[in-house]
Amino acid sequence: MTKLTRRSALGLAAAALALSTTAAQAKPAKVPEGWDGKKMYETMTKDGVGFRSPTPASVKKTAHVFFDTQCPDCIRLMDRIMPLQDRIAVVYYPIALLNPHCEPQGALILGSKDPYAMLIKHHEHFRDKDFRGLRYEGADLPYELRNKVWINTKLHRRSGCRAVPYGVYLNSKGEYVPFDENLTTDELAKIFEL
Repeated sequence: MTKLTRRSALGLAAAALALSTTAAQAKPAKVPEGWDGKKMYETMTKDGVGFRSPTPASVKKTAHVFFDTQCPDCIRLMDRIMPLQDRIAVVYYPIALLNPHCEPQGALILGSKDPYAMLIKHHEHFRDKDFRGLRYEGADLPYELRNKVWINTKLHRRSGCRAVPYGVYLNSKGEYVPFDENLTTDELAKIFEL
């Protein structure tokens, strides 16, 4: 039997720590096969139906992200991106991908007088035990409003996206950089050149 010395115990502890921090680091956004960052950016800004975070108007840097109201990963991205919204504007585009509640919740957010405030309300209720996010029973959600969510959903698919959340940022070098919930706040800040 091998005797465990103090030196070998410290070595094992250091190795375990290195493995745990490596595993905890976020990986860059996975780029789906067929993803076209330029197409995604251009179609979102031209045809997408989104709303801007309440970032000061003087801030010109803008990130664009597709999100689904029923998506826990989208909530995680919001948690990570919100601390940066004083230095980067984020335009949110609701889509319907995960279940039947996505479309009416997305439409409720888009149709409100202050869509970002409604998104924050949704965020606050997302972890409720009995229902995930905003309740929409009795809300007036005309076809034209609900269709805006489907327009975004089509743009999401046509850009080659396969999951949510998925965003794109046009950096100062003219590169279309993808981002998702796997990035930490610090990693997002680097992508956004903050």
